[in-house]
Amino acid sequence: MRHLILPALTLLTSACTSLSQSECRTGDWYGIGLRDGQAGYDSQIANHAKACSKQGIKPDLAQYNRGRSEGLRSYCTAASGYQVGLRGGTAGNVCPAESQAAFMGAYQRGYQRYTIQRDLDQTEARIAQYSDQRGKLQDKVYGAANDKDRRRWQRELDNLNQQHRDDRRKRDILRAQLIAAPLLYPQ
Repeated sequence: MRHLILPALTLLTSACTSLSQSECRTGDWYGIGLRDGQAGYDSQIANHAKACSKQGIKPDLAQYNRGRSEGLRSYCTAASGYQVGLRGGTAGNVCPAESQAAFMGAYQRGYQRYTIQRDLDQTEARIAQYSDQRGKLQDKVYGAANDKDRRRWQRELDNLNQQHRDDRRKRDILRAQLIAAPLLYPQ
Protein backbone atom coordinates (compact mmCIF):
# COMPACT_ATOMS: atom_id res chain seq x y z
CA MET A 1 0.00 0.00 0.00
CA ARG A 2 2.84 2.38 0.83
CA HIS A 3 4.28 2.01 -2.65
CA LEU A 4 1.04 3.52 -4.00
CA ILE A 5 1.00 6.52 -1.65
CA LEU A 6 4.17 8.23 -2.90
CA PRO A 7 3.15 8.28 -6.59
CA ALA A 8 -0.32 9.50 -5.62
CA LEU A 9 1.14 12.34 -3.53
CA THR A 10 3.50 13.25 -6.35
CA LEU A 11 0.55 13.47 -8.75
CA LEU A 12 -1.45 15.58 -6.32
CA THR A 13 1.33 18.04 -5.65
CA SER A 14 2.18 18.37 -9.33
CA ALA A 15 -1.49 18.96 -10.13
CA CYS A 16 -1.54 21.89 -7.68
CA THR A 17 1.20 23.73 -9.57
CA SER A 18 -0.24 25.06 -12.79
CA LEU A 19 3.10 25.94 -14.42
CA SER A 20 6.68 24.76 -14.06
CA GLN A 21 9.53 27.12 -13.21
CA SER A 22 10.77 27.03 -16.78
CA GLU A 23 7.31 27.92 -18.13
CA CYS A 24 7.20 30.89 -15.77
CA ARG A 25 10.69 32.02 -16.81
CA THR A 26 9.96 31.60 -20.53
CA GLY A 27 6.86 33.72 -20.14
CA ASP A 28 5.07 32.63 -23.30
CA TRP A 29 1.75 33.90 -21.99
CA TYR A 30 0.12 33.78 -25.41
CA GLY A 31 1.11 30.08 -25.73
CA ILE A 32 -0.01 29.30 -22.19
CA GLY A 33 -3.38 30.97 -22.84
CA LEU A 34 -3.66 29.18 -26.18
CA ARG A 35 -3.09 25.82 -24.51
CA ASP A 36 -5.65 26.58 -21.76
CA GLY A 37 -8.20 27.65 -24.37
CA GLN A 38 -7.62 24.58 -26.53
CA ALA A 39 -8.24 22.43 -23.45
CA GLY A 40 -11.52 24.25 -22.75
CA TYR A 41 -10.39 25.54 -19.37
CA ASP A 42 -11.86 28.49 -17.55
CA SER A 43 -9.26 31.22 -17.21
CA GLN A 44 -6.33 29.81 -15.23
CA ILE A 45 -4.52 33.14 -14.94
CA ALA A 46 -4.95 33.33 -11.14
CA ASN A 47 -3.43 29.86 -10.73
CA HIS A 48 -0.61 30.69 -13.12
CA ALA A 49 0.09 33.97 -11.33
CA LYS A 50 0.27 32.15 -8.02
CA ALA A 51 2.62 29.50 -9.44
CA CYS A 52 4.94 32.16 -10.92
CA SER A 53 4.81 34.58 -7.98
CA LYS A 54 7.37 32.47 -6.10
CA GLN A 55 9.86 33.48 -8.79
CA GLY A 56 8.74 37.09 -8.85
CA ILE A 57 7.20 36.73 -12.31
CA LYS A 58 3.87 38.30 -13.21
CA PRO A 59 1.83 37.01 -16.14
CA ASP A 60 1.03 39.17 -19.14
CA LEU A 61 -2.76 39.19 -18.87
CA ALA A 62 -3.36 40.69 -22.32
CA GLN A 63 -1.19 38.05 -24.05
CA TYR A 64 -2.75 35.26 -21.99
CA ASN A 65 -6.31 36.38 -22.82
CA ARG A 66 -5.45 36.76 -26.51
CA GLY A 67 -4.00 33.22 -26.62
CA ARG A 68 -6.89 31.75 -24.64
CA SER A 69 -9.44 33.37 -26.95
CA GLU A 70 -7.64 31.86 -29.94
CA GLY A 71 -7.53 28.47 -28.22
CA LEU A 72 -11.23 28.61 -27.44
CA ARG A 73 -11.96 29.15 -31.15
CA SER A 74 -10.51 25.72 -31.88
CA TYR A 75 -12.08 24.13 -28.78
CA CYS A 76 -15.58 25.59 -29.17
CA THR A 77 -16.56 23.64 -32.27
CA ALA A 78 -19.28 21.06 -32.74
CA ALA A 79 -16.66 18.37 -33.40
CA SER A 80 -14.88 19.16 -30.13
CA GLY A 81 -18.15 19.29 -28.19
CA TYR A 82 -19.10 15.87 -29.50
CA GLN A 83 -15.72 14.41 -28.51
CA VAL A 84 -15.90 15.91 -25.00
CA GLY A 85 -19.36 14.39 -24.55
CA LEU A 86 -18.27 11.06 -26.01
CA ARG A 87 -15.49 10.85 -23.39
CA GLY A 88 -18.00 11.64 -20.63
CA GLY A 89 -16.28 14.95 -19.93
CA THR A 90 -17.97 17.97 -18.49
CA ALA A 91 -18.81 20.92 -20.66
CA GLY A 92 -18.07 24.19 -18.93
CA ASN A 93 -19.54 27.47 -20.00
CA VAL A 94 -16.36 28.71 -21.69
CA CYS A 95 -17.43 29.14 -25.30
CA PRO A 96 -18.33 32.50 -26.81
CA ALA A 97 -22.05 33.03 -27.43
CA GLU A 98 -21.68 32.54 -31.19
CA SER A 99 -20.30 28.99 -30.81
CA GLN A 100 -21.91 27.87 -27.52
CA ALA A 101 -25.12 26.46 -29.06
CA ALA A 102 -23.34 24.32 -31.66
CA PHE A 103 -20.79 23.12 -29.10
CA MET A 104 -23.47 22.18 -26.54
CA GLY A 105 -25.77 20.52 -29.08
CA ALA A 106 -22.97 18.28 -30.27
CA TYR A 107 -21.78 17.73 -26.68
CA GLN A 108 -25.24 16.46 -25.71
CA ARG A 109 -25.27 14.01 -28.64
CA GLY A 110 -21.82 12.76 -27.70
CA TYR A 111 -22.74 12.49 -24.04
CA GLN A 112 -25.90 10.58 -24.94
CA ARG A 113 -23.79 8.07 -26.83
CA TYR A 114 -21.35 7.90 -23.91
CA THR A 115 -24.11 7.09 -21.39
CA ILE A 116 -25.59 4.41 -23.64
CA GLN A 117 -22.16 2.78 -24.04
CA ARG A 118 -21.45 3.04 -20.29
CA ASP A 119 -24.82 1.42 -19.45
CA LEU A 120 -24.22 -1.27 -22.07
CA ASP A 121 -20.77 -2.05 -20.63
CA GLN A 122 -22.20 -2.32 -17.10
CA THR A 123 -25.04 -4.55 -18.26
CA GLU A 124 -22.70 -6.84 -20.18
CA ALA A 125 -20.46 -7.11 -17.11
CA ARG A 126 -23.43 -8.22 -15.00
CA ILE A 127 -24.45 -10.75 -17.66
CA ALA A 128 -20.93 -12.19 -17.64
CA GLN A 129 -21.18 -12.72 -13.86
CA TYR A 130 -24.49 -14.61 -13.96
CA SER A 131 -23.01 -17.92 -15.05
CA ASP A 132 -20.70 -18.11 -12.04
CA GLN A 133 -23.44 -16.96 -9.65
CA ARG A 134 -25.91 -19.42 -11.17
CA GLY A 135 -23.49 -22.30 -10.70
CA LYS A 136 -22.98 -21.46 -7.04
CA LEU A 137 -26.72 -21.20 -6.39
CA GLN A 138 -27.41 -24.47 -8.20
CA ASP A 139 -24.81 -26.15 -5.99
CA LYS A 140 -26.59 -24.76 -2.93
CA VAL A 141 -29.98 -25.95 -4.20
CA TYR A 142 -28.68 -29.48 -4.80
CA GLY A 143 -26.66 -29.55 -1.59
CA ALA A 144 -29.36 -28.15 0.70
CA ALA A 145 -29.79 -30.10 3.91
CA ASN A 146 -33.58 -29.63 4.03
CA ASP A 147 -36.58 -28.50 1.95
CA LYS A 148 -36.71 -25.05 3.58
CA ASP A 149 -33.14 -24.26 2.53
CA ARG A 150 -33.68 -25.81 -0.91
CA ARG A 151 -36.74 -23.57 -1.50
CA ARG A 152 -34.82 -20.49 -0.31
CA TRP A 153 -31.89 -21.21 -2.65
CA GLN A 154 -34.30 -22.00 -5.50
CA ARG A 155 -36.04 -18.62 -4.99
CA GLU A 156 -32.65 -16.89 -5.18
CA LEU A 157 -31.82 -18.88 -8.31
CA ASP A 158 -35.19 -17.95 -9.86
CA ASN A 159 -34.58 -14.27 -9.03
CA LEU A 160 -31.11 -14.45 -10.55
CA ASN A 161 -32.50 -16.05 -13.71
CA GLN A 162 -35.12 -13.27 -13.96
CA GLN A 163 -32.41 -10.60 -13.51
CA HIS A 164 -30.40 -12.33 -16.22
CA ARG A 165 -33.37 -12.26 -18.63
CA ASP A 166 -34.06 -8.60 -17.77
CA ASP A 167 -30.42 -7.65 -18.36
CA ARG A 168 -30.31 -9.51 -21.68
CA ARG A 169 -33.39 -7.53 -22.79
CA LYS A 170 -31.79 -4.31 -21.53
CA ARG A 171 -28.57 -5.18 -23.41
CA ASP A 172 -30.53 -5.65 -26.64
CA ILE A 173 -32.32 -2.32 -26.17
CA LEU A 174 -29.04 -0.52 -25.42
CA ARG A 175 -27.39 -2.05 -28.47
CA ALA A 176 -30.27 -0.81 -30.63
CA GLN A 177 -30.01 2.65 -29.04
CA LEU A 178 -26.27 2.71 -29.69
CA ILE A 179 -26.83 1.89 -33.35
CA ALA A 180 -29.48 4.63 -33.58
CA ALA A 181 -27.44 7.22 -31.63
CA PRO A 182 -25.98 9.85 -33.93
CA LEU A 183 -22.36 9.41 -34.91
CA LEU A 184 -22.02 13.05 -35.82
CA TYR A 185 -18.47 14.19 -35.41
CA PRO A 186 -16.42 11.01 -34.93
CA GLN A 187 -12.66 11.44 -34.81
